[in-house]
Amino acid sequence: MTSASVIRGRLFRLTPNFFGEEMKLDEFLDEHVSPSKIVVLGETHGVSPIIKLQTLIQDTMARSLYNPNSDFLQRITGGFNILGRSSEKDKFDSLSSLNGETKEDERRVRVVMEHFSVEMQNILDQYHVGSIDVFGLLQEYQNIGTENHYINPYFPALESARRNGNVRLYGGFIPRTYARILMKEGIDAAIQRARTEGFINYEESLKGTDAHYNFFEGLITGRNIHGVKVPGGSTVDPPTDRFRAKMFPAQILKDASMAHAVQNILNSDVMGTDKILVVCGLGHMLYSHGVPERIFANNSLVKGGIKRKTLRVACLPLPAQTGGACPNGDEFDPVELLKEAYGGPESDAADVCFLYVEEEEEDDDDEDCPAGDDHVRDETREAYDKVGSTAHLEGGDMDLAHGMLSSLFYTPEEIKFAGVNAVNFQGVGCPHRHAEIKKGESVLDMGAGLGVDSLLAANAVGKEGRVVGIDLSEECVRHANKMASDRSLETSLRFAQLPIENFDEQICGGEIFDVVISNGAFCLLPNKKSGFRNAFKVLKSGGRIAICTTVLKEQLDDDVEWPLCMETFAKLEELEPMLKDLGFVDIDIDFSDSKMEVEVEVDEDEDAVEESKEEGEGRYKIHNEEGQNEFRHLEKFDMNNLCARVVIKARKP
Repeated sequence: MTSASVIRGRLFRLTPNFFGEEMKLDEFLDEHVSPSKIVVLGETHGVSPIIKLQTLIQDTMARSLYNPNSDFLQRITGGFNILGRSSEKDKFDSLSSLNGETKEDERRVRVVMEHFSVEMQNILDQYHVGSIDVFGLLQEYQNIGTENHYINPYFPALESARRNGNVRLYGGFIPRTYARILMKEGIDAAIQRARTEGFINYEESLKGTDAHYNFFEGLITGRNIHGVKVPGGSTVDPPTDRFRAKMFPAQILKDASMAHAVQNILNSDVMGTDKILVVCGLGHMLYSHGVPERIFANNSLVKGGIKRKTLRVACLPLPAQTGGACPNGDEFDPVELLKEAYGGPESDAADVCFLYVEEEEEDDDDEDCPAGDDHVRDETREAYDKVGSTAHLEGGDMDLAHGMLSSLFYTPEEIKFAGVNAVNFQGVGCPHRHAEIKKGESVLDMGAGLGVDSLLAANAVGKEGRVVGIDLSEECVRHANKMASDRSLETSLRFAQLPIENFDEQICGGEIFDVVISNGAFCLLPNKKSGFRNAFKVLKSGGRIAICTTVLKEQLDDDVEWPLCMETFAKLEELEPMLKDLGFVDIDIDFSDSKMEVEVEVDEDEDAVEESKEEGEGRYKIHNEEGQNEFRHLEKFDMNNLCARVVIKARKP
C-alpha cells in the first residue's frame, strides 16, 4: 500500500545527503519512526492528512515497544536475548525483573499535544479511563476554554490513543493566559508565575537566539528568511525588531512549557522504555527552534544522544497549481519545492517532510499560530466576551447609535429595522451598500459580534433566505442568538461560536453561500489570508464578498508603541495580490468612505447625554477611557495618513 493511498501525500528526506529523496510510508514508519525515542510532528492545525499521519505514527510507536526487530528495543537490551528467551515480550519482562522497577505494562507512548494546555490533564486522564467519551472530552475542553483549538478533526487520533492501551495523551502548552500576563505585566512576572506553577524549568529565562527570532519574525510578517530570488542570486531582508520585546518571549514561553512537559516524562522514564510523540505547530519546531531546541538543551540525556534519537517531521501543503498531482505523478520538482520552502539541506529544517494534498473539506490554511497570534485572539475573545456579557444591560446611546449608522450610509429603513439593537453596532463601515443582498439568498457574516449586520441581512433575504453569523466570542454568540429568538427569526438567522479562520462548510450547516459579509472582524484577524480563503471556500460560483475593514497605508514606525489592533491591520498593498492568489476576480477596494473618524450628527441636550452615560455604565466598551489614555502619545499622528477604512469587494468565478 502506498503512502498516497493512506495519507494523501508523499514523504521526503530533508537530511543533507538525501535531501529530496522520496520514501514509502512503510519505510518511513519502520525505519524512521520505530527506532526513534522522540518524534516531533510539526503540523498545520486541523488538516486531515496530517491527522491521519499522526495516528499512524502514534500507533507505530506503540507497536515498536514490543517489536522484536525494533532498534529501540535492541538498544535497551544491548542486543542480547536475555536468559535465552526468544520472545521479545519475555525479553522485556526479564529485563524488568532484573531491575525491579519497570513492569511490562508500564511502557507507554506519551503523546504531548499543543492543543491541550497542562491544566487540561485531568480531562485527558478522565478520557483515558473512560469516565468521558470523545464528545465529553470536547465539552470539557470548551468549558475550560483557554485554548480554543478546533479539536474535532483530531477525533481519529484521540480515539486511537484511547483504544491503544499503551498510548497516553498529555497537555503540552502553558495556558494561553500566561501569554497575556507576559504581554501586560512583563517577562519577569510571567516567568515567576510559570515557575511557581511548575510549567517551565527554574532556569528558564525566555531568551532566544537571533536565528530563532529571524524565523519567528518571518512567520508573522511573511518575509522569506531564505531570501527572494533576483537576477544573479537572491536577496535576504533582515528582520525588524518589532516583535522582539514581548511577542517573541511569549512564543518562547510556549516552547519552554512543552519542552518542560517532555523533560518531565523523560525524567520519570527510569528504564528509558517510553517513547514520546510531540504534536505542535510548525512555528514551534522548524530548524529545531522552539520545542526541540529546549528539549535538547534542557535534557540530561543530550550527551547520551537524545538528539540523535529524535525524528523531526515537518508538514508542507502541495502547491495548488500542481493540480493535486502529488500522489501519482512527478509533475513538479520536489527538490526545488523543498529548497524554496526550507532553504535547502544546509538549513536543517527537519529530518522528513510530509508533502500533503489538501482535501476540499478540510480547514487547510490555519497555519501555525505563533504566540503573537494567540495573544491577539485571546485579547479579542476576552474583550468581546465582556461586550457580549453586558450587552443585555440597560443603557446605550440610541441617538448616537442611529447617528453612527446614518453616517456610515445605512438606510433609514435598515436603521428602523435595527431598532433597539442599533446600540450594539460594532462595525467600521457598511457592507450592505456593496453586498447587494437579495431575497432568498444565503449569507455568511464572518465575525458577527452582537449580530446587527446579520439581523439586517436576515431582513434583506426574507423568510426564504438564510443567514449564519459566526464569531470568536461565546458571549456575543449567546446574545445574538437570543436576539434572533426575540425577533422570531430562528429559522432564518442563527449564530455559532467559531473563529473565522477555522471553519468549514459542514460547520456552517453544509450551505454554500451567495454572499459573505464582514464588518470590522478582519481588522483583528491575525491570519488574513486564512479568513479570505475560507470566504472563498464557502461561496458558490459567482458568489461575492463585501468585507469592511481597516488597512495600513504606510509602514508603522518600529520605535512607536502602537495598539495591538493597528499592528494587526492588513497592509493595503498586500490585499489585491492575496485575493488574486486565492482565486477571486472583479476585485475592488472601495475608498469612498475611508476617513478614520466618522462625523456623527446627534441632536440631544446635555442632560440626556449624562443620563445615557449613567444608564450605560455597566455596558463594556472596547474603546474605553483606559485604552484612550494609554495611547495619548498617538494624538500627534494623522491617522488618515496611516490608515483607511475600506470595503473589499470581490467575486468567486
